[in-house]
Amino acid sequence: MNGLGLLRDIPIQRKLTIISMLTSGLALLMAGLAFVAYEQVAFRAAMLDRLSITASMVADNSAAALTFNDSASAIQTLRTLSADQHIVGAAIYDAHGKLFASYRHPGADGFVVPAVERETQHFDELSLRLFHDINLAGERTGTVYIQSDLTEMHARVQRYALIMVLVMIGASAAAMLLATRLQATISGPVSHLAHVVGVVTTQKNYAVRAVKQGDDELGRLIEGFNAMLSQIQAQDRALQDAHDELEKRVEERTQELQSEVAGHRRAQQELERVHRQLLEASRQAGMAEIATNVLHNVGNVLNSVNVSAILAADLAQKSKVTGLARVVALMREHEHDLGAFIGADPRGKHLPVHLGHLAEHLQTEQATIVKELASLRANIGHIKDIVAMQQNYAKVGGVQEIVGAADILEDSLRMNAGALSRHGVEVVRAFEGKPLLNVDKHKVLQILVNLVRNAKYACEESDVSQRRVTLRVSSTNERVHMSVTDNGVGIAPENLTRIFNHGFTTRASGHGFGLHSGALAARELGGTLTVHSEGVGRGATFTVELPLYSVETAHA
Repeated sequence: MNGLGLLRDIPIQRKLTIISMLTSGLALLMAGLAFVAYEQVAFRAAMLDRLSITASMVADNSAAALTFNDSASAIQTLRTLSADQHIVGAAIYDAHGKLFASYRHPGADGFVVPAVERETQHFDELSLRLFHDINLAGERTGTVYIQSDLTEMHARVQRYALIMVLVMIGASAAAMLLATRLQATISGPVSHLAHVVGVVTTQKNYAVRAVKQGDDELGRLIEGFNAMLSQIQAQDRALQDAHDELEKRVEERTQELQSEVAGHRRAQQELERVHRQLLEASRQAGMAEIATNVLHNVGNVLNSVNVSAILAADLAQKSKVTGLARVVALMREHEHDLGAFIGADPRGKHLPVHLGHLAEHLQTEQATIVKELASLRANIGHIKDIVAMQQNYAKVGGVQEIVGAADILEDSLRMNAGALSRHGVEVVRAFEGKPLLNVDKHKVLQILVNLVRNAKYACEESDVSQRRVTLRVSSTNERVHMSVTDNGVGIAPENLTRIFNHGFTTRASGHGFGLHSGALAARELGGTLTVHSEGVGRGATFTVELPLYSVETAHA
């Protein structure tokens, strides 16, 4: 976790390069260490076989010398071992374990003839020690002892270690070069789209568009994203026009109403019309806020899409399939004597094991790539769902539908999911039953999205260690109650009676429009929006109460 924290603030492309290089370097290191360890074990086994054969030959050639007590002949037999420069010494013992003859290599220092043992061999840090029985006519007549140094094995391990280091350096350099040149083809569109999302969310500029760079899933995603921006831009323009026109009409009509006492009835009708326009402007404002939350969620998911795409491409570029090609080339080189090559040549003996390792590596690579591609498809699907949900709620309202209260609450959470997660706010659901509503779901969603967002702000501005928002659904006496409770800054008692007034807000960046428009929308739907708080620092609960839908009430 600490290592990941160090990478948090560096650019994402460099971060992905570092992660991929560390991953590939570790994989190469583990493979190299395993190969060196295997070679050491194999060499020790081959060395033991070779020394055992030598001991057997010495035993056969010295059996007669023991029988006739001819130590000179035994010494002559031992001196033939000087052809092997790694044998530092040897000895022959009689049947009673008494030293009969010995040999020490001229360049070996410190060779000491040990006490006799029966048919044993063991390695220490510097040498291999082997005892072999001498038999004549089925009876043991003595013992041969041979001691060989391990300089050849150590030199071979060092060569393999050097080769491993050189391969790691070359492979890492090639991997970095390929990753640097090729990752832009995958991460470029995602980074571009993430940049456009950042411009939209920070500057509120809905006129920018992402450039489509292909007809794949990302290309279709960019098309949907641009379509959503066009829709948001149109809604934002319509909202601004409606707001300007509304302010102008309200100001003009207020002056007229103050001077037209006799025209009270006509003024009342005009006020009702203005009220309906205010509700429509409120609905459009709510949809624009919903769309902004959607953009935040899309931006969060795009980061995961970028990581999965680059990781999958990186794994494909560093595939171990090149090792399989080298094995095939080696087998083709010896296709005329393949059986003898595998059975006798040291390289051939290692082919089955090496092929097994390659198969395991390729299976692991395949599983990892399939996993990352599945994650990529899932994230792109998630973005499509978010865009589709926003487009569904952006349709013209005013149509009543039968919907579940819990479903609308879940939609309001999805609209705010990015902000809640980013600020570490825990969401708790306490749903009792599945009450239904027959309402204009767009207006209800507008109210709930605003309440959840306000709860997030209340938690963010408080000093509580564990931020929490609780959503509840219940029904009593043909009414549905949907509440949003936070453990944030709370509300002062003197503000509880003013919280729903137009223009009233306790936040520096607030406009005082959301709760007022929410209360108006709830009233138009035949319900109420109320608030309860124990005071400053003790959180708050906002409750939307609407008529319960049931078959009995529908036909009453």
